Amino acid sequence: MSRISVAFVVSLIIGVSGGCARHFPQVALEQVDADFRQRCAGGPGALIYMDERYDDYWGGGYDPTSYLLVGEEGGDSITAAPTKRMTVRRSVIKILSKKGAVSASHFKVIHYRENAPPVEVHLWMGDGTPKMVNIQAVKTGPLVDWPCENGFPRETTFRIGPLLVGDVVEIIYPISGPDQLRWSFGSDQFCVSRSRVSFGHKDDEFRPDMDAKLVDASGGVKLASEPNAYPMVFELRKALMPISHERLPFVMLSPRCPNWKNLRGRIFRTALWMARAGKIAGHKKVNPFLVTPIKENQKARRIQATAEWMYDRVKVVPDPYQYWLRWMPTEPAHKTARKRFGSAGAWSALTFRILEEAGLKPRFALIHTNPLNPFGLDSPAASQMDTLAVVVDDETGKTHWLVPTLRYSAEDQPPSGLRGHKALLLERWWIDREQGAGRCSAEVELTFSCQTSTPEPVELELVSIGYGDKPKQEKSSAPQ
Repeated sequence: MSRISVAFVVSLIIGVSGGCARHFPQVALEQVDADFRQRCAGGPGALIYMDERYDDYWGGGYDPTSYLLVGEEGGDSITAAPTKRMTVRRSVIKILSKKGAVSASHFKVIHYRENAPPVEVHLWMGDGTPKMVNIQAVKTGPLVDWPCENGFPRETTFRIGPLLVGDVVEIIYPISGPDQLRWSFGSDQFCVSRSRVSFGHKDDEFRPDMDAKLVDASGGVKLASEPNAYPMVFELRKALMPISHERLPFVMLSPRCPNWKNLRGRIFRTALWMARAGKIAGHKKVNPFLVTPIKENQKARRIQATAEWMYDRVKVVPDPYQYWLRWMPTEPAHKTARKRFGSAGAWSALTFRILEEAGLKPRFALIHTNPLNPFGLDSPAASQMDTLAVVVDDETGKTHWLVPTLRYSAEDQPPSGLRGHKALLLERWWIDREQGAGRCSAEVELTFSCQTSTPEPVELELVSIGYGDKPKQEKSSAPQ
């Protein structure tokens, strides 16, 4: 991010923070369990007293959806009026120790614009006396290496201070992209006393087409609004110590899709474009033999050779946790081929490209593998899946599954460890129709990729892996 951009954002933040008299958020620590409070003070050193997500007219016209500042076309200015409603996160943090002061002095915001978003910060002493606060956007970097200007996630780190033991800090910033559809209750860094999410706004009409899926092993999250009411409100009513991202309770907003067959193949568009980008074979890339045209009755041997080469030569590395990138390729296939390592999604994209370039007809599949996120057959949504795999048939019609980090065995197809798991299988005709390589799809992953009428022909099939030679098709009992 340029120096001008940083100065512009910081001036906006200081203007918002310093020009308004902000009501002190009362943090009643006596209402928090004493033992829990003591463990927080001796551990992370900071307590998120309130963490909430809501829709509001805020941000001075910043638009996290269309990647423009309202009024920007007129000459690098932003409108003073709150002209657009957006999804906002507000956190109130109580500093309990010096360690907590250090940890809370930095926070990160994910955004899809080139410029960092506006951030509003307020600071008080423990008795409610306002304090001056310094805030600075210190670093902005991409979370993915996609060849496009907009439509991909970036992350900006902000530094605030000075924070002292006993201080209360309030942080407000917009939530961008598909993160607007998902809310996690709790934190991997701090203790959390209260957390609340509101899907919708009081000005909205009732949305009978919308639903929310709650995944909560803690038992502490409850529906706070009336059943079938809109907006939908969920609250955490059980204080949580820091826990890993993978174990955090969460709720996902999604459409009431009539059936799995109503989902659209476009959720795979970015993965397909990344797979088809650049030249993959050559010196210090993919072995040229793997992409040579296949001779008659050699499909099974080529599939095995590709799977073994990928497992031995291309290392799967974890990326910084971001829910919507858990299966998405983080870079074009030719970069993964050159580096010989990449995310699980990048591994699958390169595997797909090798097989397709050799003359095979591979398909993408999204598999549900996470036992912490129980599969809901009656909730048709691609967001339930977590692993991108490549599926391809040999000359006998046998289906082979090539999965990141899973060693391939020709005799164990489909892999025994996946049998019975659900998968969304993309039809090959859709792949043949889709053109383009190395471009970006701003949706990242569309949970709203559902239509009322079933596409003809069907683009995606929900299957159970391991039933006969072909995956078993599943039927949902969701209302038609």
